[in-house]
Amino acid sequence: MDESGFRLPPTNPDGGWARAHAPLLARPLDLTAAPPVVNRPISTVELHTHHLTSHPTGWAGESRAGLGLLLSGALGAADPDGVAIDDGPCPYCGVVHGCTAALANGGPTSPVYFASVRQGDRAVHALAETPVGLGLALAAGRDREALRAARKTARLAAAAGAVSRGPCGEPRTTGVARTVRYVDAPWQPGWVVSVVWQERDRDGS
Repeated sequence: MDESGFRLPPTNPDGGWARAHAPLLARPLDLTAAPPVVNRPISTVELHTHHLTSHPTGWAGESRAGLGLLLSGALGAADPDGVAIDDGPCPYCGVVHGCTAALANGGPTSPVYFASVRQGDRAVHALAETPVGLGLALAAGRDREALRAARKTARLAAAAGAVSRGPCGEPRTTGVARTVRYVDAPWQPGWVVSVVWQERDRDGS
């Protein structure tokens, strides 16, 4: 059974009739084209897939360059060098939680949260107004159980990144509503990419 026919019970966070969402589209990112326009505020999540064309030893750097281009566009910075990345350890507990944000140097712009995953020559980048995480898993087959296992692995990896830095008192995620979706990944059958982001409070905070 391919993923289009993949169904889980409605109580399962990885799919099912109660969560029958079409996969989210990720727009292609081309470093040789004009910088993409990222409108603020980002209503849900902005997704881009990045085909890395350099030598394999340069894939990581090319992926970072693509992310920097997206962030500079979202923050209104003239170039990626004008973006300040906050990806250090949490000021409260000293642990790197994996949630990262960016600000424009010297600007009043609100931060953009971001996440990236890379496998081989393909990277996926996500931008959001709230903490966001991405997770990628490779299904061991095309049957129901293999896809379910891959979805759970991808979802848990993405959820680990969608946690605000700072609120480290146990439990850190209690009361935080998060949205779980999956990314359309037609470039490689068997890849499962999950994206999880924190929902805004009703007051917009």
